[in-house]
Amino acid sequence: MDITELKQLVDQNELSRSLEILNEQIRLDPTDISALQLRARVHYKMQKWGDAMNDFLSVLELEPNNPEAKSGFQMAQNILGYFTPDMFNP
Repeated sequence: MDITELKQLVDQNELSRSLEILNEQIRLDPTDISALQLRARVHYKMQKWGDAMNDFLSVLELEPNNPEAKSGFQMAQNILGYFTPDMFNP
């Protein structure tokens, strides 16, 4: 399955299925930036912030100036920063 078809699966919220396919593609080619970015988006949509951040960081290791990875990482980091124990126990 190519990346365009995978993006369609993600857009249709077929997240578990797309994640399985992306995991296999990344296992076969861990430097596939498109697959890593899409998997990061899937993790993000699933609210798996740490997994999303790890994939965005993997993209940034391969392509340090990638704007989507930079902004995605920052957004996930901001969300995680919001969910702090201090917010609930002042």
